[in-house]
Amino acid sequence: MTFSLELINCDGSTSAIVAATACTVPVSILTSAPFNLTWGSSVYAKVIATNKYGDSPISTQGNGAVILSYPSAPLNLTEVLSVRTATTLGL
Repeated sequence: MTFSLELINCDGSTSAIVAATACTVPVSILTSAPFNLTWGSSVYAKVIATNKYGDSPISTQGNGAVILSYPSAPLNLTEVLSVRTATTLGL
């Protein structure tokens, strides 16, 4: 398994990330280079903590997410009354 650094959204030298004690990596980053994960892939991560004494050893890998996509709600639907039945809508 290959791991790549993500320092745009999870750069621990950024005061906002330090204050939040967390970061979020957008799916668009994970599905593009260098990660190239596909929909349904498990996301594995390792962490290096840094403080005034330096960097910690790299953590063991963890698996905390799966890349999933849910379809957006349909927009601008118009019912076609001529195809409506007692149990369905005509869309």
